[in-house]
Amino acid sequence: MPWRVFPWDPAAQPGEPFSSSYIHPSQGSGRFDIPGKLVVYLAETAVHAVAEKLQRFRGQRIDRKELIESGKALALVECGLGKLKLADLCDPSVLVKYGIRPDVLASRELAKTQAVAAGLLKEGFAALRWWSALSGDWHTIVVFEGAIEYGAPELLTIGHPAVQEASIALGISI
Repeated sequence: MPWRVFPWDPAAQPGEPFSSSYIHPSQGSGRFDIPGKLVVYLAETAVHAVAEKLQRFRGQRIDRKELIESGKALALVECGLGKLKLADLCDPSVLVKYGIRPDVLASRELAKTQAVAAGLLKEGFAALRWWSALSGDWHTIVVFEGAIEYGAPELLTIGHPAVQEASIALGISI
């Protein structure tokens, strides 16, 4: 099951800002964003989801104030994807079948990577899986279409195991 970290307001209703299912409407600059679609970036592990939020603190010391974003405490939520049709771009046979080159996927040129995502959507895929820019050991799932089920959010603390492990992986002191 994939994971997401987000600034949480327990009073927010589903789809509202600071709820687990909220996607900011001005997105569009992400590696696999598709113009006109709100895509959701998820991490395959809780540690990876936390690391994506903490990466800006590499080489620094953090405390609980770094676990606050937009005035809200960060929370971790597990997500269910059901039976979405997923293009596993870590599988070389998938790359060959759809004519996708790994160097294009890893490109910093968003036009190239976003074109791959749009092409997969046209092929009937609802999501893709690719390795994280943070580590080849971590994988991201990008959902273009379909329902995501969100579990109960869990507040992140400095002592949370995922925060501890992500901090070690990123060279962050606590």
